[in-house]
Amino acid sequence: MSRFRSTQSHWRARHPRAWMLLVFILCAVFPRISRAAELRTGDVVTVGPQEVINDDLYAFGREVVIQGTVRGDVVAAARRLDMRGTVEGDLLSGAMETTVAGPVRGSLRSATGDLTLTAAVGKDALIFGNQVGLMPGTNIPGDLLVAGNEVRVQAPVGGDVRASAQSLTLGAPVSGSVSAEVVTLRLAEGARVGGDLRFTAQSEAQVPPEAVAGRVERLPYEERDGGGGVLGFLYLWGRSIVGLFALGLLLALLAPRLAARAPAELREQPWRSLGWGAVVFVVTPLLAGALFVLGLVVGGWWLGVFALALYVLALLTSFPVVGLLIGRWLLERFGKRGASVILALLVGIVLLTLARRVPILGGLIALATMCFGLGALLLAIRHQRGPAASTPAPA
Repeated sequence: MSRFRSTQSHWRARHPRAWMLLVFILCAVFPRISRAAELRTGDVVTVGPQEVINDDLYAFGREVVIQGTVRGDVVAAARRLDMRGTVEGDLLSGAMETTVAGPVRGSLRSATGDLTLTAAVGKDALIFGNQVGLMPGTNIPGDLLVAGNEVRVQAPVGGDVRASAQSLTLGAPVSGSVSAEVVTLRLAEGARVGGDLRFTAQSEAQVPPEAVAGRVERLPYEERDGGGGVLGFLYLWGRSIVGLFALGLLLALLAPRLAARAPAELREQPWRSLGWGAVVFVVTPLLAGALFVLGLVVGGWWLGVFALALYVLALLTSFPVVGLLIGRWLLERFGKRGASVILALLVGIVLLTLARRVPILGGLIALATMCFGLGALLLAIRHQRGPAASTPAPA
């Protein structure tokens, strides 16, 4: 699998950020979907303590619990992921809460709200989340790339550490160099950097001279790049994936017929969806504003606020709708016909949120997504109300 060490090739050394981004996109967006794999979905997905899966595992549900052994890779998306078994390949996960208490022989890649790692990782780790804790007793022999709010590294790292965080605490040896874009940096007892320490921080960090074998370089906080670097990009991207994926799951659970019908309407009537979506996109906020002003005079102003809130929710829901269509189309191209809604949603949301972050073009893609998605939702809702006459597309 992929390795991130910049010393392994001249290209990686000259273009480390491009290499990191390329590896993540290839491994996270297309995690060997053309290979045979076991797919499990449900409210609670469990791999029992004595169970052995001799293939890759795709697990999607509200809760995923792995207590047995998976001899391939694991791709998991859930509200809560509890991994206490053994994964002999890579672990790729998206969850609100992630616990990794069993060994991962390959690499760990996780987009999460909170992550606690208490077991060894065989290769590299790529993590972005809110609270990230790498606890004593674990070990990462390769590189660690992490982005989050509060990050605590209390486990030895055999390669380099690249971090973007509000708060970063190092409390274990790092064999390579450390590059950090943070607000605060702390080297706790037990921290030891075998290479250079280069960091961007708002406040001065306390760095004991004996803690860093190489050079120590600090760039003032106000002089750092506006984008926060590639890890900042990955962190924001991961947050948008988790939020929109959760919204899509909620739509599929609460309104399964609507979640199934809206992408179908978009596939069957794309231009009608675009036309009606554009009308809803423009007219609805105007009507909500007029309703609010009228309500201030005659009463019932809250109806305008309520209408505007529904409008915003519909705008956000348009992304899972379009994502479902994109995900199904892509999976069909890889021979995965009849793939689960959850897998199609995940693939589509990953691609859409990645496209949204492209300068200029991303804004146009987001606008098109909202118009197509709003129209598809409108047509799907109308279809569910009964076999009335077809709605003509707006001129």
